[in-house]
Amino acid sequence: MSFQWIFDNAETLSLDNLKVVGTTITRDGTVRSTSRGGQVWRFTVKAPDGPRWSEYRQNIALAQALDRTTTSTVQINDSGYNSWLTVYQGNSVNSTGFQGTWVQGATTLTLTTSPTTSSGYKFKAGDLIQLGSSGKVYQVAANVAYNSNTVTLHRPIIDTTQASATALPVGINVTWTVICTEFPQWTIFARDQVSWSGPFVFYESLV
Repeated sequence: MSFQWIFDNAETLSLDNLKVVGTTITRDGTVRSTSRGGQVWRFTVKAPDGPRWSEYRQNIALAQALDRTTTSTVQINDSGYNSWLTVYQGNSVNSTGFQGTWVQGATTLTLTTSPTTSSGYKFKAGDLIQLGSSGKVYQVAANVAYNSNTVTLHRPIIDTTQASATALPVGINVTWTVICTEFPQWTIFARDQVSWSGPFVFYESLV
């Protein structure tokens, strides 16, 4: 059972990994903001209105079985957008073969093995890296030149320190573990079509 079909058939898809921030504004207009940590991935996914209920019925039943209590794994790798939305941007010969080590709490990881590249970048800002096949997903926060092995990430590393080299899924190959926090109501219309009361909202599970 999986929420994957919702991502694969998304009408709109929003990815948010911003920090949780508290902001105050004084009477003279001075703005102060403080990070409260966090930075979990949040996905807002709008399923299209109009598909046949008879075609979606089984998928809806499986998703409802997961409900808002059970985690599921998802990827953003559908052929409709895997060539531009999450595709690897660097200049290495391919997006496989990266290995690295890291320390929990750091905001960088160290590449120990990389596919060959003699110019350009190993990674560009916005690329996605997963720390091992079951690790968390991170966004590259700065370009990584071809002769550099330090990758800056968008948040401190949650995963346990890894002293030996581990394979790093990249781009369309990364996998998130998510839990659905908002499950919209479905409605049947025009006899055999389904519509939704709003978007699905998923949060990265850190458990």
